[in-house]
Amino acid sequence: MIAALAIAAAVAVAAVVVLHLETNLLGRAPRDGLRVLMYHRVGTPASRAQVTPEALDRQIGWLLDHGYAPVSLSRVLASVEEGAALPPRPVLLTFDDGTLDHHQALLPVLRRRGVPVALFVIGSHLGREMEYDGRPTRFLDAAQLRELVAAGAEIGLHTFTHRDLCSLSPAEVEEEMTRSLAALRDAGVPALPVLAYPFGAYPRGAAEQAPFFEALRRSGVRLAFRIGNRVNPLPLAAPFEVQRTSVRGTDRPWEFPVKVRKGRRKAFA
Repeated sequence: MIAALAIAAAVAVAAVVVLHLETNLLGRAPRDGLRVLMYHRVGTPASRAQVTPEALDRQIGWLLDHGYAPVSLSRVLASVEEGAALPPRPVLLTFDDGTLDHHQALLPVLRRRGVPVALFVIGSHLGREMEYDGRPTRFLDAAQLRELVAAGAEIGLHTFTHRDLCSLSPAEVEEEMTRSLAALRDAGVPALPVLAYPFGAYPRGAAEQAPFFEALRRSGVRLAFRIGNRVNPLPLAAPFEVQRTSVRGTDRPWEFPVKVRKGRRKAFA
């Protein structure tokens, strides 16, 4: 009898621990929330801003194995503008800057996995080689971007010059967007009028936001992404403030599932 009670008590404790992990460490976020994952470079070695191709492949595999549905940028835009439904557990994979590694290391992963992704490119940097983030960097040219599009990537805007938009006037903000769209159009690269804010920066005060958002609308931008490390409830109520979750090459293995489920890595927050 005592042994049976002890076993029952142990089972009850284990059930409580599992429930605690599910609701806290694993984070039961709403099934219909949109996760937007933010990557930068893909390559070796792993660093804060660079995930390895092997890690990216494992992460995409984990998403697929756990019932998450990678969706395209155009599908997210359609959900905002047309009310089009997204699948349960939608996740958008985004990659910033448009550096050459997206062709060298990301492209093979896309061809193998067949999932859609969004690339946010800098209009004035197409095909250039320059100092960027403290090291010599080559950026994708038009032909390489078209190859990525053929493999399932969609192209969005990361402005024309990658300046902090908070430092610009509304007229300058509008010019950044129109020049970025024109650069891609002139290069024969299909692009969506969707923006990822450089450095995640945009005005936070209501008085500053109104002319800023109006400048985006005048330029044709219809959707924009910030950094916020949260799951976005659906339907998206603030299309110029969609939050992304940063994925880093230095994340520990347990952090990726937590970030996907909760939008942040604080397991018990």
